[in-house]
Order: sequence, then C-alpha cells, then structure tokens
Amino acid sequence: MSNNMIDQMVTVHCTDNDKETNGYIINVNLEKSLDVSMNTVKVHFIYEAKHKHYVGRMAGYEFTVKASDLPDDPTIRPFRRSR
Repeated sequence: MSNNMIDQMVTVHCTDNDKETNGYIINVNLEKSLDVSMNTVKVHFIYEAKHKHYVGRMAGYEFTVKASDLPDDPTIRPFRRSR
C-alpha cells in the first residue's frame, strides 16, 4: 500500500512529557510509515520493527503510535490527484 487515506482516530503518546493525545491518520504505509494530523499539524512517523511502534518527531518532542493501536480493518481509500 502506498498513498492511502484513512480518516480514523489513533492515540499518540509523547515520550518526553508522558502525555497522550488523539490524532487522525492521514496516510499509512503499513510497517513502513504513517502520517498523523495532530492539532492541525502533520507529523510523519517511521516504523520501528524492534519495538513494533511508529516514531515521529515535531517541535523537539518525540511521539509514538503503537502498531497494535492502528484500526484492525481501516477504511482505506486510494488517493489520487485529478487534473
């Protein structure tokens, strides 16, 4: 899967201040990368197979999303730009 849009919520954990927030999955490439919208800011996450979670950084903070927190059967729609 490459460019796929998923409009579903996921829990995002900040490892620096040990807080959790919600974000919306924008783009997913399973076990490779994940893009999440948090408070109108897009954060890119990279999959770490050793720990089975996605890691992203923004504004000096590190965020994680567990692979098990992703929806089991997400509604995936292929996204293509039309001209």
